[in-house]
Amino acid sequence: MPENITAQVEEQQALGGDYHLLRIAGPTIAAAARAGQFVMLGLGDPGEMLIRRPFSIARVIESAEGPVAFEILYKVVGRGTLAFSRLRPGAAMSVLGPLGRGFWLPAPEAPCRPILVAGGIGIAPFPLFVQQLGPAARHAEVIYGGRSAVDLPLAQWFEPRCGTLTLATEDGTEGLRGRITAPLEQALDRADEQEGSCVFACGPHPMLAAVARLCLERQIPCQLALEETMACGFGVCLGCVVPRRHPTDAFDRFARVCTEGPVFDAREIVL
Repeated sequence: MPENITAQVEEQQALGGDYHLLRIAGPTIAAAARAGQFVMLGLGDPGEMLIRRPFSIARVIESAEGPVAFEILYKVVGRGTLAFSRLRPGAAMSVLGPLGRGFWLPAPEAPCRPILVAGGIGIAPFPLFVQQLGPAARHAEVIYGGRSAVDLPLAQWFEPRCGTLTLATEDGTEGLRGRITAPLEQALDRADEQEGSCVFACGPHPMLAAVARLCLERQIPCQLALEETMACGFGVCLGCVVPRRHPTDAFDRFARVCTEGPVFDAREIVL
């Protein structure tokens, strides 16, 4: 059940390139969070932020007693996130969450080799995904791309926790030169030879559309975490809809990303 609370900032970490990691106290939200879910965050001053903004829950922080806080990864792109970047420990924020449908992780009785695909800030839901995978994360493959090396925040966090990490940048400043399509195709070709691979992706729409196409062609299970602008976060405003691939009737043509997503099976929607 989502909570609507006022919570305190615990830590603010600048990662370079206008990327930041913000830690927020919230034991009940942290305990309930599932990878792929999000929170709506706001400030106390409506002049700085009139409506709350959606952010993926990036990681859960635990103590000996259990979950105590959660983190979000964000990039300064406008007035609201600029205000976020100025917050210091003790600052108050309004928090609604956790919201939406997260990733459904591989079941122990039907394991698969996870291939995690992220573009830029689309890496945000995957630290929690790795946390919740547990020991199975050692078999996961991470393919992470961005425009430049600075657009790969948290990349090194995955290296000791996952099986392989492949980086790609459009300008060649880190990893392979180009987009993630090439290393993903290679990974999927290997998956064709190995039963049980599955893809989990988050990033901009063009990237997700390419990932979905490649997986659907090969009939490889694929889950997509969509990045959408949301005003409410719980399905009222209808501002974040995407077309369904197989609607049942005229009233079922669109799915709400905030409630029926943000994670969708690639077979469910059209990008």
